[in-house]
This record gives sequence, C-alpha cells and structure tokens, in this order.
Amino acid sequence: MTRLGKTAGLLGVVVATALLPLYGDSRPSAVSHAEWARLLLRGLDLLEPATRVGGQASIAFAALSGRDSISLRSDRYVKGTGVEALGGPTDRRVRASAVVGEVSYALAVARPGEYRLRLRLHGDPGTPAEAEVAAIGEGPKRTFSVVPGAMPGWVDAGAIRLTTGAYTASVLLPQGTELEWIELAPPCVNPIEPRGGWKATAVATTDEVALTVLKALDLETELPPAASPIELLGSTFQMEEPSVVAIPVGIDDTALRAGPRGAKAVLRAELPEAGLYTLSFFGTRGGGQTWGADRCRRAVLCPDLVAPAQWTTVLSGEFSAGPHTFSVVMGAGAIVERLRLERKKDSAADYVATVRRLGLEPGPEGPVARERADDAWRFVRDRRAQSPEQVCGEVVLPDTLVASAGPAPGAAGPGIGVPPVVPPAEPPIGPPVLPPIPPASPILPQ
Repeated sequence: MTRLGKTAGLLGVVVATALLPLYGDSRPSAVSHAEWARLLLRGLDLLEPATRVGGQASIAFAALSGRDSISLRSDRYVKGTGVEALGGPTDRRVRASAVVGEVSYALAVARPGEYRLRLRLHGDPGTPAEAEVAAIGEGPKRTFSVVPGAMPGWVDAGAIRLTTGAYTASVLLPQGTELEWIELAPPCVNPIEPRGGWKATAVATTDEVALTVLKALDLETELPPAASPIELLGSTFQMEEPSVVAIPVGIDDTALRAGPRGAKAVLRAELPEAGLYTLSFFGTRGGGQTWGADRCRRAVLCPDLVAPAQWTTVLSGEFSAGPHTFSVVMGAGAIVERLRLERKKDSAADYVATVRRLGLEPGPEGPVARERADDAWRFVRDRRAQSPEQVCGEVVLPDTLVASAGPAPGAAGPGIGVPPVVPPAEPPIGPPVLPPIPPASPILPQ
C-alpha cells in the first residue's frame, strides 16, 4: 500500500470513530441522570412544560425533587402583552406599559400538594395586581389579589393545592407596576430523586431507575415490610377544637366516626426506628379526608360515599425515630377504624424486585440499558393512564363539628337523645417532632 493509501485509510478510521457516537455503536450508550430525568418527566407528561421553562438539566431535576421553590425571573415568560423588559443581564424585570400588562409562565408540578405563590414586585399600593394559576387547557384554579409595595419586596399571594400536571401562572400588572420574580414554594414532599440526589453527568443505574419509578408513581407502599406494622385504634385520636364530641352510643366500638358535619382529630405515635414508612387506615372515605403528618406533609383523599370499609394508603415517606403527630379532617360519614404505620424495606434490591413484580423489567445490576430506560418511562405513563390521579379540594368543615366514638345515630337501634357535651380537658399535646429534612438535592452544572 502506498503512503497516500495508508494515510487515507488511517483518516477513514479516525473519521469513522468520531462518527460512532452520533450514528451508532455496537456498544449500548449510557443513560445519564439528565437524560433519565427528562424521560421520567415525559412519562409524567411534564416534559413539554418543563422545557418551556428552560433546557437545563437543573430544571428537570428541580421539577422532580420538589425540594426547592420554583423561581422564575420575570422576563422568562412564555407569553407577554403590554409589558416591557428593563434592567441589565443580572437584573431583569418587566414593567406594565399598557393600562394592564399580562405575563404568563409555564410550571411543571411533579408532586401534588399545597403550594404557596409569591411575587417580588413594586408599584402603586392603591392598584393591586392579580395572579392566577390554571391547569393547561382549563380555567383558573384560583385568582389572587396582590398588593404591591412602594419599594421592591416579596408579597405572599396565597396557597393553592396542585396535583401532578402542567400549569400556567399568569400575572396581571397595572400600568407602571414592575415584576422581578415569581415563585411557587413547594410543600413538604417525598422527592423523586436517586439517593444522593440528581447529578447531571452521572450514569443512571438500574436500581436508581427502579427507585425513581416507584416514587414517581407513589407506589412505595408496594415495597415489602421490614417489621410488624404499628396499629392504633380510631379511638386513639383526640378530637381537636372546635369539635364537640357526642356521648358514644356503643361503648365497645373503637372507631372514629365523623358525624353529619364532619370531624377533626389528632394523635401522636411513637416510631421505634427511623426509616421509610407507609401510613394507611382501615375505614371509609365518606365525604373525603385531609391528612397531615407532623404538620408538614399533607395528603387529600377524595370523597367516596359508596365504597365499603377497606385499607387505604394515605402517604409514604421518611420518618425519624421518636414521636410524630398525625392529624385528619374528615368529611361527613367518614370512618377510621384502625391506623397502620408500616416500615418498609428500602434497599436497592427491594426497589428492583418490586418493580419487577409490578411488571417492569429494569435489567441487570449496573448502568441501565437505553432500551430499559425507554421501557421504564413508558411504564410510568401507562400506569398513570390506568389509575389517573383524583382531583379534589381539601375537606372544609363548619366551625362547630360533631363526632362520635361509637356507631352513627340510629345504627344500634332507637336510642335516647342526649345533648352533646364538651369532653374533659386533656393534657396538651406537645409540639410535633419534625423529621430531619434531608439536604438539598445536589445539582452539578451540565
């Protein structure tokens, strides 16, 4: 072979090698955390609204983990009318140039809960701005009146309960009002992220895919138990003011039963070990229920007036060892017979075995294969389509509540009408012991 031929052949090998990552390789390419996060958002039908905010991996990570507030600079709107951009590269803001200016922002919510909306703005306090949050394709869920200050500052608009989905936050600004930031502060959530957090350049492993799939679908209750569950009777709950407890009809009945106007109750449970726990109850939803854990985590169960008594999962999450406070607001007819706190096995092998049992094959241990990652996000999409998330508001009760520690009136036959009495004072429940908040999810630059 001539020197020219050898050079051409060597050049061809170099070019072919350079093109392999683009046009194919006999070896399967690795899936990074950044790629898997985007695939997971796709399975949750949140990829499009997340990418409208920006294409950085950190945006996908933040949407899934839910640890930090969703903060958007005012000039990052997806739609704006009657506004003008002001400031420099690091101090961007918008000002209403028309009588009423409007800016809209895309939001991706992966974790349901009660979010707080805040705005950093200033203007004439006599002409309030308005903010509203709406699901894509639907009308506003809630509209807030926001009074700006004469100097720039944060103003709390209010709280709104959001389910998993894509939303638009719109702000109507009176002429001359300037907006700097819009922020949606998350509730206490069970974050969707691998152990140790998301890392843009890290390679996603089989066990990380299994773990984040179960978290995204709220299916950690399917993990095997690590110990015998802690069970408490409904009568263990203490009624909260302004509830008024009626004299029980059946002394032997140990259920907590909401009367026609609902009930509000609280209990404190001691957890012997730290770990991942699933909270569930045996009873009926009745007119709906709103649960709280340590006055931080919240879960809303929609009304169901026809289903028989059964075990219902409330929430799963990490809890520290020691005392914890659990509360419930019950709509009319709701019944809690027993409460269960079950610690779960949560090793990497447990997550992998559980998703296999549910029908997803994540592959062998180690870096996840690309085709397996594709199977995983489709599994998330299909499971969500089979069991769509119910949407309803939290239970709202009148000022005076009536509850019963026994059967509902008339359930045990005709009885003697007895006026409700106020129960004797109970020892006050001490302040809740909150579980330690894990450190923020580390996010490395892409």
